[in-house]
Amino acid sequence: MLRADVGGAHLGLALTIGALLVAAGFSGPRWVLIVSGVCTAWFALALAVVHIRGARGRDAVRRAYIATFGWGEYVTP
Repeated sequence: MLRADVGGAHLGLALTIGALLVAAGFSGPRWVLIVSGVCTAWFALALAVVHIRGARGRDAVRRAYIATFGWGEYVTP
C-alpha cells in the first residue's frame, strides 16, 4: 500500500507552487489560473470524500491535503 505523510505533501505543494511560478513566467496568468483551479477542485473533491467517509475537522483537512499533494513523498529517493 502506498503511504504518504504531511512532509511529503508539503514538498508536493512547494513543487506545485514552483511549477506555477515557472508557468507564470512563460505563459502568463491564464495557465496558472487553470492549474490552480484544478488543484483547488481536486482538494475540494478529496475533502468531500474524506468527510463522507467520516473524518471531521482538522483530520479531514489533513487527509485531503495529503490526497492532493502527497505525491511529493515519491519525488525524493
